[in-house]
Amino acid sequence: MTTKSPDEIKSAVRATYTQVAQGASCCGPSCGAPMDTGAVSIGRIGYAPERVGAIPAAVLESNAGCGNPLAHARPKAGETVLDLGSGGGLDCFLAAQEVGPQGRVIGLDMTDAMLQKAEENRRKLGLAQVEFRKGEMEAMPVESGAVDIIISNCVINLSPDKAAVFRESFRVLRPGGRFVVSDVVKTGEGGEGSMEEWCACIAGALTPEDYLGGLRAAGFEEAEIVERKPYIAQGHESNIIRAVKPR
Repeated sequence: MTTKSPDEIKSAVRATYTQVAQGASCCGPSCGAPMDTGAVSIGRIGYAPERVGAIPAAVLESNAGCGNPLAHARPKAGETVLDLGSGGGLDCFLAAQEVGPQGRVIGLDMTDAMLQKAEENRRKLGLAQVEFRKGEMEAMPVESGAVDIIISNCVINLSPDKAAVFRESFRVLRPGGRFVVSDVVKTGEGGEGSMEEWCACIAGALTPEDYLGGLRAAGFEEAEIVERKPYIAQGHESNIIRAVKPR
């Protein structure tokens, strides 16, 4: 098992996703299979081709998601969406189509290379309602009660302090706000806790019960798994998880 500190884990994750921004796969040999990139992987994890047709290829190629949280989050016109670990910006750009010019989308990421790529593509797409902020999920640079929906795509498992992520998510959501994320969960045996497995979304994965329990402990209600899919690592699944901040 790894004995690395939270800072060491974050440093390794940041280095890995810098490489992903540059076109590498986020999935190491421990996953048991290579990870697809580009439009192929987007389709396999639940995105309709017509929804991503206008998205720059560079965004699709740096995708490291494991599902489509927006399919269940269903943003409405004028709402504010926060994407935790926004990467190259895919879900931010798709959310912008839903919230429209009167809405707002905030992408949060701690990796400079991802933020640079996302901002470059935001300018190309001309999406004034989208902004990207550098920061960490455990201490979000976001005002309390400012967000209608939190989404995330295969990122919270990378945090060494998920309880802090859940508390911060609760803080920044408005009453009645929705938390809808796609994430890897542990359903069986597998993994030795190596740094490679942390970066490949394996070692840090919670069980479904611990994930839902963590959300409830932070104050959320209606915590549930709304979709389950196989993940490429043995003993793990890709789940869509939903919860609501009480009104």
